[in-house]
Amino acid sequence: MAYVKVAAVEDVSPGQMKRVEIEDEPIALYHTGDGQWFATSDVCTHAGESLTSGTLESCVVACPQHGGKFDVRSGAAVAMPCVVAVETYPVEIRGGDVFLDFE
Repeated sequence: MAYVKVAAVEDVSPGQMKRVEIEDEPIALYHTGDGQWFATSDVCTHAGESLTSGTLESCVVACPQHGGKFDVRSGAAVAMPCVVAVETYPVEIRGGDVFLDFE
């Protein structure tokens, strides 16, 4: 495991998301309304669009182009036209910082 600091907790309010990059890889960081943290690839597997340009409702992110949806907890595609999951990354909160396991 190689945890990398990607943000401060205060950078992402509950119910919001933020795009970060590690080694030129776009990653979506999610802080759900119930206070949990998740991370996925920021690239929609259907349209190639940035998921952080879409909307986050509870634990589901919607792609801005065609409205396909992914569960940010598992990366699973949960609404058409998306059928292929997005990659997920483990997240840890350490003090006031957000770390992501990126290998």
